Amino acid sequence: MSAYKVLKASDVRQRWSEVVNEVSRDKTRVVVEKSGIPVVGVVSAQDLAWLEERDRRLAELRRAMDDMRQQFQDVPPEAFDREVAQAVQEIRAGQDGAPSA
Repeated sequence: MSAYKVLKASDVRQRWSEVVNEVSRDKTRVVVEKSGIPVVGVVSAQDLAWLEERDRRLAELRRAMDDMRQQFQDVPPEAFDREVAQAVQEIRAGQDGAPSA
């Protein structure tokens, strides 16, 4: 589901029960505007769980990237680039010890 509605905050206030029912049945997402500016979104519990999982995975990736940066912080960029290029060549040539597909 990727459809969404844009509603004024005053309309959402008046139709809150209807909005909740529609969103909870995964029929839509709602963007709430105040003075024409998007200020909040209303999503289903399923969408929220997906967003939380996405945030968790992104945090893990950021930690891994930070760890890698830390490990190579004292390596000059030129040396790093040479090492990466060599590793790529070895992998492409099948010299990395991995079985060929």
